[in-house]
Amino acid sequence: MSSIHRKAALVALPLLCFSAAAQALDWQATPTYGTVNLNSGFQPDPHVTSLTAGGSRSASEAGPNCSGYVSGDPDLDLNYQAGQYQLSIYAESQADTTLVVFDAAGNWHCNDDFSTAAGTNPGIVWNNPPSGNYNIWVGTYQSGNLPEAELYISEASPAWGGGNVSTGSGGSSHGIEWGDNTSQWANDGECDDPRFGGPGVHSINLDEDRYHDANDCRSLYEQGQIYLK
Repeated sequence: MSSIHRKAALVALPLLCFSAAAQALDWQATPTYGTVNLNSGFQPDPHVTSLTAGGSRSASEAGPNCSGYVSGDPDLDLNYQAGQYQLSIYAESQADTTLVVFDAAGNWHCNDDFSTAAGTNPGIVWNNPPSGNYNIWVGTYQSGNLPEAELYISEASPAWGGGNVSTGSGGSSHGIEWGDNTSQWANDGECDDPRFGGPGVHSINLDEDRYHDANDCRSLYEQGQIYLK
């Protein structure tokens, strides 16, 4: 378990945030699916971990408004070095899942359904994420129900099903409509949208991928690796 110092920081967006005092879930336990070390600007984005959600411990041990059942140990630990971007942690499953995170500032966060676009999938976003260690649980509503799930870590806004980008601003930033992630080349670390140019753009782009590689193009644009033609 990492001993990275948990720095105080302003946590933005959602959601349900609680003090670490008197909580029963053990954030110091060994994570079931290991520890991920990511620095701001990481690629590919999102980072994806396949896991089995749920468990027998009540998520309410992390806070009175936390829903579902989780494993006694964290599913995943994240050591994250923050930069200029937001941090999104979200999950996707055929089952109705929940999310519990103990962040690098020592606060608990919980979410059930992030948005209408997300359906029954949970997500948490920090606009100014603290650097340090994040402990993550993916829960379910029924004790002992253990569905397969995907856990995503991203510096872009959450996108479920490879298609729905939920940003709270119609999917746009810097005046650019990023679109979705339905291109077969989405999330490969290159921008495959022919509207863009620059060193971060693939050498052969197809018109059919216009507006369909949102995560890659937005991340590279914010790094100064591409530009809108």
